[in-house]
Amino acid sequence: MSLTETQQIYEALKNSQNALITFSPNANGDAVASSLALSLLLKKMNKNHEIVSNNFSAYDLYHFLPNITSIKSTLTGLRKFLLKLNLQSNELNKMNHFIEDSFLHIELEPKSGIFSESDLHLSHSKYKYDLIITISTPDLESLEQIFEHHTDFFYQTPILNIDHSTDNEYFGHYNYVNVTASSASEILYDLINNIDKNLVDEPIATCLLTGMILKTQSFRTTKVTPKSLNIAGDLIATGADRANIIRNLYQTKSLNTLKLWGKLLQKLELNQSKQIAISHLTLDDFKQTKSTPEQIPGVIEELITNIPTIKLTVIFYETQNSLSVLIKSENDLNLLEKLYLFNPKGNKNMVKIKLGPADKIKLLEKLYTIITK
Repeated sequence: MSLTETQQIYEALKNSQNALITFSPNANGDAVASSLALSLLLKKMNKNHEIVSNNFSAYDLYHFLPNITSIKSTLTGLRKFLLKLNLQSNELNKMNHFIEDSFLHIELEPKSGIFSESDLHLSHSKYKYDLIITISTPDLESLEQIFEHHTDFFYQTPILNIDHSTDNEYFGHYNYVNVTASSASEILYDLINNIDKNLVDEPIATCLLTGMILKTQSFRTTKVTPKSLNIAGDLIATGADRANIIRNLYQTKSLNTLKLWGKLLQKLELNQSKQIAISHLTLDDFKQTKSTPEQIPGVIEELITNIPTIKLTVIFYETQNSLSVLIKSENDLNLLEKLYLFNPKGNKNMVKIKLGPADKIKLLEKLYTIITK
């Protein structure tokens, strides 16, 4: 008898010795929270694993989530380069190494005679991870440098793809994709519940409920279904403290985040229908508030919560050498497709664009055209 989809995924998790959990750097808090929930599940299964997202920075918004600081921003130690020396015919007497002119020099001294080139063999170790789990990642390119710099690893390693986006390309060996779900956290709850409902404890429930609240703007989006509300009820019954989550997400902000929020509001512009919100942050704004561009997504979530009519949020921000913009969509607009002339990076719902001298006006004209169609 063939295994069900859930059984196949459970077997893949059980057989893994070291898994990589990753998500798009432009994914929202739902991806962060569900990745942490999955991490807690793997810990219960005594499985080695790591969470890595390109250039990830732990926003103040998520400080209360368990193990938030464990998420890494770069993929390191993926594979070792091996040098093997054949000692069958000659023993090693001494080995020295040093670095000179950016080269590693290794000196191998035999007990007698000499070593020949045929005694030395070069190879690679196996990859550090034997399973890749992607969360809220419509395609591998959305992972940016983690995929771009390690394409062979992704092509040679089994992938479990967990998502609820209609844009998902089903690139995984296992595709747990449900486009009717409200969030990745809802899908992950389904998966864990189908494996063993007793696996969901209070920390996992807290992460999953946090992800659902962030993704659905406190259960106010059209993606919310009766099933979503039932799952939220189950998570609360398991121990997730909704009041504490809301307090941390929306009522407790660090001073730096509040200052950045204030700078954004001072310059906020809304079109007549309040469907487009535009603001601008300068280098001085970041300096005065002791904040960074990585905190902008968290500020956008707050803006959307307070002005639910917003369909597009556009935040221009200065870096040392350029002007960039972060654009977030709250409807089914495919920003990658609509803004392809501007070379956007990210996913369908959120993109970053590095702007040239004449791009800002052209971009705004394009955005207003998009929203009025």
